Amino acid sequence: MCAAAIFAASAPRAETVQGAAGASAMLGDILEILANRLADSDRGARLVFDGEASAVAVGESVKMKFPVPRILAEDGSWIRFADIAARITPEDEQAYAVSVDLPQSVSISDIHGRPEFRIEWRESALRGVWRADLEIFPVLRGSLHDIILIDQRQADGIRQGSVDFLSIDQALMENANGLWSGPFSFNLSKLDIHSATENESFSLEHISLTSDISEFDLASWQALSESLGELPDLNEDTDFMVFGELRNAAKIFETMNAGAVSMALSLSNVRFGSPGVRQFGLRELVLNTSYDNGARPGEYRLAVKLDGLEQAELPVPPEFYPRSGSLKLRLEHFPLRQILTLPLREAHLTADTGVGEYEDSFEKFILPLIYANGTVVQLEEFTLRSAAVSLTARATLSARESSAFGIVGNARIEITGLDNLISVAARQAESGEGGPEMLAMLTVAKGLGRPEINAEGEVAYVFDILLSSEGAIMINEIPLDLLHDIGLTSLPQAHLL
Repeated sequence: MCAAAIFAASAPRAETVQGAAGASAMLGDILEILANRLADSDRGARLVFDGEASAVAVGESVKMKFPVPRILAEDGSWIRFADIAARITPEDEQAYAVSVDLPQSVSISDIHGRPEFRIEWRESALRGVWRADLEIFPVLRGSLHDIILIDQRQADGIRQGSVDFLSIDQALMENANGLWSGPFSFNLSKLDIHSATENESFSLEHISLTSDISEFDLASWQALSESLGELPDLNEDTDFMVFGELRNAAKIFETMNAGAVSMALSLSNVRFGSPGVRQFGLRELVLNTSYDNGARPGEYRLAVKLDGLEQAELPVPPEFYPRSGSLKLRLEHFPLRQILTLPLREAHLTADTGVGEYEDSFEKFILPLIYANGTVVQLEEFTLRSAAVSLTARATLSARESSAFGIVGNARIEITGLDNLISVAARQAESGEGGPEMLAMLTVAKGLGRPEINAEGEVAYVFDILLSSEGAIMINEIPLDLLHDIGLTSLPQAHLL
């Protein structure tokens, strides 16, 4: 599921709070659930308190106190909080309003039980609504301000990191049809981390993750997660009966309404390096994805934009190194749901036992589905820009079983600054700092390109590429076979340049 995924947590069973007896029962339920979940964790952790946990009924609410809770792992490490207080108020038979008074610090030890780190913050807030029937927080809001990380391995403690602000906000609502819709967001501002041993630092100004889901079948998603969570690890010796369980999971996914989801991730001013040396830098990164389950068989979009990319040690000449770029990709009529479920449902057709007999599943399952649905890949935008050159491209590829290669399509590539690159490559080859292969490749590319004046008034070399249903590839209306026959697509030797 998307990053707006529902936050699972522990909570009491659905029952109305009635006096002290009800409060005690609710507290017992919470402690039992927490203990069981910690015991089932990979590290076999357990929960202990410095005193007795307590619960008091106040009207329809329950006030709870957990004195200095600690999570103890089998290896001896622990996580310790200060006192935690919570208030739980029933809203109806299934929903509970929950608010938590968080402490202002948490301590972490090493495997020997020695204090290692302490995390402190100035202000905090955590509240939400718990659905007991689904065991999730559809509504959850929390924030921390002025967070600092202290390395306690030093005698006086050293401030090793800080965050100005961190927040999480989720507000999912159940529609009349039982499906869920709503937004999710996570924000973190001004992260700064210093390495005490290696004299290096990492920082970013802001990171944001947002998503919005619509008409999502949460109950089926939980059933699917539970079904997959109970499966053993798959390997070559896995019993074939496991595939029966996988097919059941596939059936849940096949009928589940996945709705529509959009997600956005953004980063700004990322820096990594040591004093006086910036080893890596990125001014901006934005990533957007979305899908619409209503557009059967499926439509999926991906967009990426980055700017201000810096690298201290470059594997290529600086003029070649991309500083910014973008990508917009769209898949139309892509049968992802069928691709994910059909091989599992039809596992008995490809293997009698084991899980290692799927080498031909692409040809047997995936390709026929792609052809039947007429999948189209649209490269709406692709750009790369360096100090000396810029490249832009657009392309469309369509699945067509009757064609020679199984696809037909076209693309357009434009390169500006190609003459600059050729000059740089020539200097590199002449000085012995680079091989002649790059110079040869660029020279051939210039010979194949069609010079035009672009919208910015610059000389751009254009490459119009066509892939026909007969399997012919043409570049600027010249068959690739012809170019190969006359030697234009072979790299010339260095002594000919």
